Amino acid sequence: MMLTDKEIAVLADLFDRGSPHLTNPTARALHRLVDPLTPLLVKWRPDIAGRTRSRLLRRVHLEQCPYWDWDQDVWRDLANAELRSSSKLAAPMVAIANVVAGHRTLHRDIRVSVRRTAGLAFGTPAVESAISHIQDTLRTWEVSEHTSGSQVAAALSDLMLCSGTATLVDLTEDTVSSLAAFYGGGARRTGLIKVTRVLAHDGILRAPVARNTRQRGPRQETLDSAPPKWVHWALRWRNVTTIESGSLRGRFAIILIAGRWAADKHPEALEPHLWTRDIAAEYVADTLNATHGQWAGCNRDTRKTGQPLGVKGKVQRIDGLRAFFLDLIDWEWITPRFDPRKALAGPLSVRAQMGPNPRIIDDVSWAKLMAAGLTLEAVDLKRYGSAAARAANSEHRTYYPIEMVRALIGVWLFAGLRIEEIRRLERDCVQRDEGRDEKTGTPFPICLLHVPANKTSRAFSKPVDPLVGELIEAWRAVRPPQPDLHDRKTRQRQQFLFCVRGELIGLSYLNSHLIPVLCRKAGIPEHDSRGALTSHRARATIATQLLNASEPLSLVDLKEWLGHKHYSSTRHYATILQRRLTAAYKKADYFARNVRTIQVLIDRDTIMTGAAADGEPWKYYDLGEGYCTYDFFAKCPHRLACARCPFYLPKQSSSGQLLQVKDGIDHMLENLVLTDEERDALEGDRNTVTQLANRLASLPTPAGPTPEALGTTAEAFIALSDLQHSLRGSPD
Repeated sequence: MMLTDKEIAVLADLFDRGSPHLTNPTARALHRLVDPLTPLLVKWRPDIAGRTRSRLLRRVHLEQCPYWDWDQDVWRDLANAELRSSSKLAAPMVAIANVVAGHRTLHRDIRVSVRRTAGLAFGTPAVESAISHIQDTLRTWEVSEHTSGSQVAAALSDLMLCSGTATLVDLTEDTVSSLAAFYGGGARRTGLIKVTRVLAHDGILRAPVARNTRQRGPRQETLDSAPPKWVHWALRWRNVTTIESGSLRGRFAIILIAGRWAADKHPEALEPHLWTRDIAAEYVADTLNATHGQWAGCNRDTRKTGQPLGVKGKVQRIDGLRAFFLDLIDWEWITPRFDPRKALAGPLSVRAQMGPNPRIIDDVSWAKLMAAGLTLEAVDLKRYGSAAARAANSEHRTYYPIEMVRALIGVWLFAGLRIEEIRRLERDCVQRDEGRDEKTGTPFPICLLHVPANKTSRAFSKPVDPLVGELIEAWRAVRPPQPDLHDRKTRQRQQFLFCVRGELIGLSYLNSHLIPVLCRKAGIPEHDSRGALTSHRARATIATQLLNASEPLSLVDLKEWLGHKHYSSTRHYATILQRRLTAAYKKADYFARNVRTIQVLIDRDTIMTGAAADGEPWKYYDLGEGYCTYDFFAKCPHRLACARCPFYLPKQSSSGQLLQVKDGIDHMLENLVLTDEERDALEGDRNTVTQLANRLASLPTPAGPTPEALGTTAEAFIALSDLQHSLRGSPD
């Protein structure tokens, strides 16, 4: 829309004079240019309003074009000219451009105060009221003043200017998202994050801006490193899959690795539907010989580059690609040319190398960590605040309240939870009760911890040490009011226990800050032979200790306590300790259970004189009340049910008594390997004794006659009272 001839003439006449003054006739002639400004200018100081209108109309005269048709370059030039002239009219010009001409982002290019500019655009009372509401809410959450002051005011003013309104309920998700994307970091982004937390709490936004919003999703350089056609399929799969976000990141990286491999080995198969069984088999073979960093694209972790890929890495690459192909087939996106279940299965010899390997912390280090955690004081934590703030206040302030840190440590040390479960604990997650001992009736406290829904199970409650409940209640007693936050699992808004300043405790706080503090206090290194001491290793340590206790939890109980869906998962977190396994093996007395030793007397004189060769007895097996002179006693079926055949020599006989006082008698021990029936008989099973005697009643003895013929069936069993229980034992 162009200026009219009359407007051109009036503007020329007006600005040919040295000090133009807008009279009523002139204003009526220029009403099309003046009237849109009036609602805005009447709220300003008269001198600012008059000068701004005059400067704006002069530029209209120079451009010969109405200001609402100016592009952002003209407005930018006009505002910058005012900055250079020190007229203090730059902010008013930006405000007019925002409200009248709709240039919502001009303030980003001009060095003006966004708070003052927003006040000029929408009225200072409205802007200050909105800022006060945001700041007052943040103060109730105990957000520090230095961040809830200027940062929040500037961010909210910026958001108002971008939205074209000072009414908070009119702010939109799209404007917030675009502003968050524009500010990748710095104080303005920090302030915007805090503003959006209040807006989300008030129900204006669905969710606040996350600190890592710009880092979510694959990086562009990662996508650029893979073939575009393959990336198209990978992104299409990523947009519709329902797997967990953590699994999604790893699976997506594996899919891109396969695309880079295809570009290197088979440029003719850069799309999934072009893969054949031979290509899939070749991919598996190359994966088994792959090294770290090979086909990984923009891999920032180069510590293991060039080293052979581990067993777990090989299996993950093969399994991840198989799942990708199965999804594409199930969704009918491609027509399969091979069966991924067979072609991308991987050899069993490689999978056999994988197994449970809980990264437990040794008992001594864990005990020291527990002692350090339960005695933690504020002075053990890093002091928070600027140098000036620390100088002005002698109190040792920490970033998180010490009560919350103690509760966090208590949950970590005793509850065996994943870090994500710890962060998502609800405010009212503890239930106290009292139980009674089944035997003594003695009362004891019960503390149940409500665990939120996780990746393998729905929400459940588990018993924990009452100390955990005490620490949590101590934190709840001083916990300031906090907003309802969005739970990414349940999609509901709720109160979280470890929430301060309107946000959950940092995901890396426990691993990166708190555990190193505990290690220093406990005097132990932050790494051991299994790697760094992390929050998740506590889960394996606690599970293993519960499985190896004097009255251990069963595998079923431990599975429920950990919140696992499958027993196989529990096996990856708990293991029988070697010392307990050794003690249990010793208690089982396997060797003594199956092998016994019997005392044997050797008549050295009979052997030396040659009488043994003539048939004289020279070897006497001690049966308690008598001796057996049969050389092959160990193989005699009647050895425990002796029929007193001619090979039996009673100790009370003259030969037996002579043997006890005769010189040249050597004492030795001989092993007997027992059958199950004989072992039960020795352990006092009367039914087994009777069955053994009856079964052997008609079996001939080494001498020939049967026990029935000898008349010894009723008293056949010989207890072998001198039977030794250990090879280390020695006869009396």
